[in-house]
Amino acid sequence: MLAGIIAVVAVPLDVPAATIAVESRRDGEMVHIHARASLNSDMATAWRVLTDYERYVEFIPDLRTSRVIARTGSKVTVAQSGDAVWLFRWPLDITFEINENPPDRLQSRAVAGSLQSLVSSYELTSDGSGTRLDYNGDVEAGFALFGRIEQAAVERNVARQFKALADEIERQGTNAAPRPVVGVK
Repeated sequence: MLAGIIAVVAVPLDVPAATIAVESRRDGEMVHIHARASLNSDMATAWRVLTDYERYVEFIPDLRTSRVIARTGSKVTVAQSGDAVWLFRWPLDITFEINENPPDRLQSRAVAGSLQSLVSSYELTSDGSGTRLDYNGDVEAGFALFGRIEQAAVERNVARQFKALADEIERQGTNAAPRPVVGVK
């Protein structure tokens, strides 16, 4: 049975504060998340920030470590640890396998760690005045018993981290000259 709730978070644009929207719905034990942002940045800068995994600790809230442990062609393995925060702190250790498709898409999945399942993707699209960033994720945290509470916690954490990523892309897009990125024309 599909039970859903949609919440939208809109933050006014106050450079470098990106405007984001986040929606979630629950389907059984899975929480589906979609987040989007319209960014005042070019695609090359957005791609560079999105794929600079080791710098994530500098701007993603509650992320303690993020390190690339393997890279083979377009496949990157990244180990991260941090906390999910809602009514309490829940420590997370996750290893991601990420497939990069420059200049506009990456797909990832958790291959080890604290969550039952996490599959996600980011997509960049030029919208004429900047770049649109879309995130889609399917999360099974393993606390289905908590239903909407778990869904709200997942949504809140994704929103905080997505907002921080979007803000960093805008900060770099407005304060730094873009550097060429492999695969970006």
